[in-house]
Amino acid sequence: MSYDPFFQTLHDELHPVGNFGHGSHYSVLRVPIWHDKFMKKLDFGALLDFAIIWDEDHDARIIEPIRELYFSGLLAPVRYIGERKGALSVLLETEVVKAWDGATFERYRSKVGKIAQNLDDPWAWEVDSVDSREHSIIYTADDDVAIYLKNIDVLWQLGIKRSQGSRIKLFDA
Repeated sequence: MSYDPFFQTLHDELHPVGNFGHGSHYSVLRVPIWHDKFMKKLDFGALLDFAIIWDEDHDARIIEPIRELYFSGLLAPVRYIGERKGALSVLLETEVVKAWDGATFERYRSKVGKIAQNLDDPWAWEVDSVDSREHSIIYTADDDVAIYLKNIDVLWQLGIKRSQGSRIKLFDA
């Protein structure tokens, strides 16, 4: 299924698989980006693979905030994004959260919050590290969530991949 013309769907579970986390299932999307995971400009474009964690209702409205994050240049550090009970969860690569100082992390969180609140249907939101035990992307035991997310990462090697396209540096006027 294609959720948006800007994202390539690499893997798509349309319905819950098994009995995990009240119907959790996932999709993996790919998009071209021009910033690394730390939000620094790249010399060459790259590809970002990230996962959407769906709950039982497979609410495709989550594509709108993902698109807004993308066009705002905020998607590069994201590894998982999900919606559960009307709340948007954005999980960042652990290395990024550890490297950012508190002010940088709060600026990022604030920008995500503005996007979540300025949607046609505003959502509560959270931004956290993938390895945090504080997020609520899936409603089940923390250890089980960690294993589930790690399995997705092992299968798909989420994150930034160097593009196989042109090696000509981006134009810098």
